[in-house]
Amino acid sequence: MKVECLGGFREVGRNAVLLDSKEKIMLDFGLNVEDTEPPVMPKRVDYCLLAHAHLDHVGCIPMLNKFNCPVYSTAATFDQAHLLLKDSLKVARLKGHPLLFSESDVEKIKRKEKLVTYGQMLDTKHAKIEIHNAGHVPGSIMYVVEIEGKRILYTSDFSLKDSRLLKGANIDELKDIDVLFTESTYASREHPPRDETEKKLYQIVSDTINCGGIALIPAFAVGRSAEILMALNSFRPKFKIYMDGMARAATEIYLQYPELIRNHKALSSALNKVDMITNNEQRKEAIKEPCAIITTGGCLDGGPAVQYIRNLWSRENNSLTFVGYQIPKTAGRYLLDTGRFVNEETDLKLKMRVNSLDFSAHADRNDLFKFINKIRPKKIVCMHGDQCQRFAQELRSRGFDAEAPKIGETINI
Repeated sequence: MKVECLGGFREVGRNAVLLDSKEKIMLDFGLNVEDTEPPVMPKRVDYCLLAHAHLDHVGCIPMLNKFNCPVYSTAATFDQAHLLLKDSLKVARLKGHPLLFSESDVEKIKRKEKLVTYGQMLDTKHAKIEIHNAGHVPGSIMYVVEIEGKRILYTSDFSLKDSRLLKGANIDELKDIDVLFTESTYASREHPPRDETEKKLYQIVSDTINCGGIALIPAFAVGRSAEILMALNSFRPKFKIYMDGMARAATEIYLQYPELIRNHKALSSALNKVDMITNNEQRKEAIKEPCAIITTGGCLDGGPAVQYIRNLWSRENNSLTFVGYQIPKTAGRYLLDTGRFVNEETDLKLKMRVNSLDFSAHADRNDLFKFINKIRPKKIVCMHGDQCQRFAQELRSRGFDAEAPKIGETINI
């Protein structure tokens, strides 16, 4: 069987994998958020399987309207995707980027949505598809596609470790895998213990507020904002916590799906204690007193975080703490590398303290090897990483049949 490697190969993001058999099954169809490049467009798609609602996995889904194909995922993924797709159009217009689709395309693709849930089996004419929890963000899926007598596991992004928000993926559910398409985002790195990272975050925020400052926490709307809120709330803070931007809407979505959340009561309690910000007047009022503010965007290329920085940058008692991966070519990465916040309108040498903590929801190096050694697939295809080739070579040296194809290649499995 052939597989078309349309996106996410030897890069982080823009995932698009087409299983090319009697049926053409697309796994994700994301956007490269660095340069807003879509994946290679296929000639035909019969079914699309979405793993989760990050833009590098769902950001170009409306472009598949031309194929009139059904799109499968969890209800939580679709709810979050609607938020992100709408926001991506807004950001594209603000930045003068070409629009890859329109609002009407987003509405049209909604009519193709088909809901699935964990443990479910899908049958097409030629394939059987298993739905497994990926442990990455609420509603995230790993797919097992059985077609032409082969069982193909597509991890998309996954995590084996429990977080405050989610339970990790269950390896024991995954049986008799012939071909594994695995993310390799952290193939060369290990994550620090989560409890230590949470303590560091709380200490940074507490120290900032005790010094009379504002603790700004830019965070991704999907998954990360909710986890950060739960982590801070676990320390029973005496200070005020605000939530702003899409972080608010995304976190509220999770309350609708208690079965997906590890501790729904803790999330609900944390949300009940937070103060929501919805407009500029409230933002101006919030920063008059010491507090913590969790807000989008996580990489500082948009969202209320940018407005806060313009008001807080000059005070040394304020802090900015990144809690997510800073994508190359974004304002957040540039700030980490240079100490300057630079966008189309602004160039500031920040005096506020800048910190970066690892709250990743991806499997790290240890868990990738634990996962692969447990599953023992006959073939491994490494993708979604900046070290895919090295990771594949390391796997070959350990006796696995592994490769790291380029975007645009067609491989045989």
